[in-house]
Amino acid sequence: MKLGVIGTGAITRSMLAEYRRCEQFEIYAICSRREETGRAMAEEFSIPKVYTDLSDMLADPQIGIVYVATPNSIHFGQTRAALLAGKHVICEKPFTPTVAETDELIALAKEKHLLLLEAITTAHHPHYQYIRENLPRLGRLKVVTATFCQFSSRYPALLAGNPSPVLNHAFAGGALMDINLYNIHFIVGLFGAPKSVRYFPNRHESGVDTSGMLVLEYEDFLCQCIGAKDCAARNGVQIVGEDGYMEITPSSSNCQSVELNLRGQEKVSLRLPENPWYYEVQDLGRIVAGEDYAYSYESLEVTRRVVEVLEKARKYAGFDF
Repeated sequence: MKLGVIGTGAITRSMLAEYRRCEQFEIYAICSRREETGRAMAEEFSIPKVYTDLSDMLADPQIGIVYVATPNSIHFGQTRAALLAGKHVICEKPFTPTVAETDELIALAKEKHLLLLEAITTAHHPHYQYIRENLPRLGRLKVVTATFCQFSSRYPALLAGNPSPVLNHAFAGGALMDINLYNIHFIVGLFGAPKSVRYFPNRHESGVDTSGMLVLEYEDFLCQCIGAKDCAARNGVQIVGEDGYMEITPSSSNCQSVELNLRGQEKVSLRLPENPWYYEVQDLGRIVAGEDYAYSYESLEVTRRVVEVLEKARKYAGFDF
C-alpha cells in the first residue's frame, strides 16, 4: 500500500528506515511545511512525491494510508483530516491529548470503515506476548516498576529559553506525554485501567514537566512509572509476584531482553536482535495487508485507556492541558 508521511522529525527517520524494509508498504509521498526539509528526506529515502500542503497530499488518490508523525497537539486534526479523506491512518504516540478527541477519531474510523492504529513499539514486540502469557507464573502480583529516563538533546535548549514542541505544554509535550507514556502503554496493555492515577512531576520554570513519577493503583498491586527527559538512568521494567519476577530491558519501549526468575527454578533468558521499530512496522504491515479491522479497533481500546490515564495524570498534577 502506498504510504503518505506527515512530518520530518527524528522519529520519522527511524520509522522510514523500517517502512522501507517492509514489503507491504511503499513510501510514496512526504508532507512538510518547509519544502527544503521535505526534499531532503525524500532524497534520503527515495520518496517520489513531496507536498507542503496537507490537503493536496490527502487528495492524492495513489495514497492508501497516512503516517502522522508531527507534534502531539496536532495529531487529532491531521488524523481526522486523513480519515475524512478516506485514508487509513497510523498515528504516532501519544495518540491525542484527550479522551474526547480519541473517541471522535475511533468513531470516525469505524464509520468510514478505515484502519486506525497508534504507532507504539511495545504492543508489537514479540516478547510482549511472552510476558503476557507468563504473568500467571509469577503468582499474586505485588509491585510493578517501570523506569524510562533518557536525557533529551532538546533539554539544553529548554534551559536556554528555546523549548522544542516535545518539551512544551503548548504542544502537549513534556516527560509524561513523550516518554512516561511508554511505561503507561506497557502497563495498561497488560493490566487494563488502574483504579487510581497520581502524577508527581519535576517542573521547569516554564511549567513543563521534564521528569516525574506516576503511581498507578490496581486492585491487588501498586505500579510506579518514572519517566524523564532531564536525566538518564538504568531503564527497564520489573513485574514482581509472590512466586517470582520478570525483568524487561532496555526499556518499556523495547522488550528486547526478558528474564523470567521463578523461585526454585532456573532463570529463563530471552533476547531478540532487531530494533523495536522493525517489529512494529512488520506487524503494522501484516495488519494493513490483512485488513485486520478487529485488531485495529481492539487496540484502540487500549489506546483510549492510555489517553484516559494521561488525562487523569495531568489533572492530578494541575497541568493546563
